[in-house]
Amino acid sequence: MASEKVPTSSVDQLPHTSGTASTSTQLLTASCHCGHVTLELPSPPTELNECRCTACYKYGALWAYYPRGDVMVTVAATDKDVSLKEYVRSDKDSKASIGFYSCGHCGCMTHWWGLGEQEGDEKSMGVNGRMLPENAIEGVKRKISRR
Repeated sequence: MASEKVPTSSVDQLPHTSGTASTSTQLLTASCHCGHVTLELPSPPTELNECRCTACYKYGALWAYYPRGDVMVTVAATDKDVSLKEYVRSDKDSKASIGFYSCGHCGCMTHWWGLGEQEGDEKSMGVNGRMLPENAIEGVKRKISRR
């Protein structure tokens, strides 16, 4: 049985680097299933975290962490009333909360960021690596956390 080469769309391609080899910047775009929510990342993830807290375990996400100011989140203007849906997880006896964000159209969990005391943390944003093209996360180190 001969194998067929399955064509990939332009969305499935890794980004090209810009600049010279010594000053190259590699931007990568993550998107929800319908494409209404996109996240422009400064670089490919170097590690993915499979968080097994009570919320993240249910989402099935693989989190890549970035400084919040380095990621551009965009919701496309369409004829549909699409927005980000927010779920805020607040733990007892804590002044910190986490806002989880998903596409209001297709429901994909795209990212989270810290709220309250957690807002100032340098790595206070997680981007769901499953929103990246599959080839962008192949071979990336994975870890499991149980917080």
